[in-house]
Amino acid sequence: EDEGDWLQFLIEYTVAPKWYLTVADQYNYGNPDKDRRFHYPAVSAGYTYGSNRLTLTYGKQREGILCVGGVCRNVPASNGLTITLTSSF
Repeated sequence: EDEGDWLQFLIEYTVAPKWYLTVADQYNYGNPDKDRRFHYPAVSAGYTYGSNRLTLTYGKQREGILCVGGVCRNVPASNGLTITLTSSF
């Protein structure tokens, strides 16, 4: 409530079953303070091999809970390149 309303845009292209590419942006358009209406753009690409997934993401990440593929985790605010390796067993 303290940051107002949000809008998210997401486009994902998948080359099944191994590759995907995502372009996204989150925008805090409803923040009462007009100087704090931030955009959080990001581009992400990933490769899946068996039960492993390697993801490269470049962009701005806001702090909070991030859920991907049914797995949720708390992430810090960041800006730049992120490399993530996820393994299921």
